[in-house]
This record gives sequence, structure tokens and C-alpha cells, in this order.
Amino acid sequence: MAEIQIQKLGEKHRAIIDWLIANPQQSMAVLANEMDVSRSWLSIVMNSDVFREEYTKRRQEHNRELSRQLVERQLKVALKALDRLDVILDDDEVEDRLVLDTADRVAKNLGFSPSKGNAPQLLHEETTIERETAREVAPGVVERARERMRRVTTTSHGESAHALPAPDG
Repeated sequence: MAEIQIQKLGEKHRAIIDWLIANPQQSMAVLANEMDVSRSWLSIVMNSDVFREEYTKRRQEHNRELSRQLVERQLKVALKALDRLDVILDDDEVEDRLVLDTADRVAKNLGFSPSKGNAPQLLHEETTIERETAREVAPGVVERARERMRRVTTTSHGESAHALPAPDG
């Protein structure tokens, strides 16, 4: 927390936020030069609670919009690819191996095939679990992990409610 705090944001402060969002890789010296202010003044402004709060809010809004646009574009590309794949697969002269490989990849991408990732593997009826492993966790670790998952889920999806239930229910 800075010793000197600004009390409310003016147009210059909002212009600084706009510039920071548009130029995330630039240095504070470049920003100070662009805004025609001293680096010490800029430091006071940027370290003020009111500025940080507004910058964080605007940055999250910007990130949500970018994420939305990215998902829309990815969906558009995926749908185009599927349309072209339909045409190829409808061709009677296409090799059976291509059809099988395509079906396998689509199923895998949709989560219908086993993977060696972090996701739990499905158990079949004949599967038996030989032993159980007991693991101890330090107090508070699980709750901190749940809270981190809530924040990440809330931030990435823009929801105001917690995405995961509380540990007591």
C-alpha cells in the first residue's frame, strides 16, 4: 500500500488504465513518457488502492471478452472442419483407415476414450481395486485448494456464485 493514496479516479487515471490494457508488455517508463507524467507520480497512482481496484476490474472484463471471442472463433473453426470432414467421409472411395482414425480422434477429443492425463479413469465391472492408499493432508490444504478452484472457475467463467459446493455440503 502506498503512503500517498488517490481518493478517486479522473480521466487521466482512466486513460492510464486503457493504455495498460492495450500495451501490457510496455514498461512504466514508456507509459510515463506517453502520458507526459513523472514516474514517481505514476507510481503513486498505480499503487493506490482505488486505481488497483479499477484496473483489476477492467482487466478482468477485458480478459472475459477476449476469452469469449476466442471460444467463438474456435467453435467456428471446429464447425467448419467438421463440415469438411463430413464431405470427405461421405465419399465411398475414402479409405476405411481414415474413417477409423477420424472417429478415434473425435471420440478422444470429446473425452470418450481413455487417456493418461490427470482425469480419473473409469472402472469397468470386472475391475477390482487391490489396495487402498491412505494419504494425510496438512490442515487447511484442502480448503485452500477448493478456494483456489472457486476463484479460477469464477474468474474464467465470469460467474458471481461459487462453482464448487462448500465442503460442508
